[in-house]
Amino acid sequence: MDSRDRFARLPVVIASLVLLPVLLEFLAWYIEGEEYDTARAVTVVGVIVTLAAIATVLGRIRARLPVLMVAALTVTAAGEAALGFAAAFGPVLWRGSVPGELHGLVTTGVSAFAFATGVYLMVQYNRGLYLPYLEAGMGPLPTATKRKVIGESEILIRTVPDIGPAVEKALGSCVSMVDQDDLHFVAYYAGGRCCFYTDVLDDADLAHFFHDTAQEERRELYLKAGNQLNWLTGRLNNQFRRIEGGTLIRTVLDLERGALYLYWVDEARYLVGMTLDQRKVDVADDKMARLVDMIRGHFTLPPINQRERPPKPGGHLRSVVPRSEHWPESGS
Repeated sequence: MDSRDRFARLPVVIASLVLLPVLLEFLAWYIEGEEYDTARAVTVVGVIVTLAAIATVLGRIRARLPVLMVAALTVTAAGEAALGFAAAFGPVLWRGSVPGELHGLVTTGVSAFAFATGVYLMVQYNRGLYLPYLEAGMGPLPTATKRKVIGESEILIRTVPDIGPAVEKALGSCVSMVDQDDLHFVAYYAGGRCCFYTDVLDDADLAHFFHDTAQEERRELYLKAGNQLNWLTGRLNNQFRRIEGGTLIRTVLDLERGALYLYWVDEARYLVGMTLDQRKVDVADDKMARLVDMIRGHFTLPPINQRERPPKPGGHLRSVVPRSEHWPESGS
């Protein structure tokens, strides 16, 4: 099941929890032998339908789900506070009262919503970086697939339908840069979604890099990481405005095995690249810089990453603290 489906399940869970008072009402009528009270039944159903509708809307508007959840909690908490005040002081201040059923149902619904939201947020926080709405807000991923062989590299290409001429040129530039030696994955994002990606992860020479995760799983993780890195970059840019440093154009996550790159193209576009080989981190980094300038040229923009630097003797190797268990041979 697609990871985005869990957002669709959220309103179902919340609606199920707030429907519990309805069952309790019918049970109370049966046990106490009361006559059927139409007004009370309408009150029960009205409150439940309202809460379920709110939960459904929150589940459908996914791109800003955390913000909406916090806003909904604030509004419902304020409504519950007003209702509680009216129930407690109404008989004294204005000789009015709030039906006990209404107060109880609203309290139960708000509590259920707060409980489900708290559990959801704790689960996401426990997974690490809390950016769940980015996974839901990525939009449809590229699905049109074709393969191309350039030299010794078998290249996978996936795009969204109907990409424009400039994006076609950008795709051609990315395909020309990826190979099995250094730059293994490149994705192009525009307008908040991935328009295409290309990689050589299925190449037989790279099979020794995959042990616990398969190639398709890696692709999905890279695409999500690219979306999250762009979000983080935007937050860092807000801070860097104070030092007049301009836009953050390059972010590198240098891993023990390989590296992940995010390169800014312009306000609406960016690239994500990946190398699996720690020895080729610098080479892949330079390729990404040249690639960005090529793509900017397709959009009649000046280069921003041109630079020259001499290669380091011995490649990009650094000491790593020994671990209790050894990695399988990875070529890095």
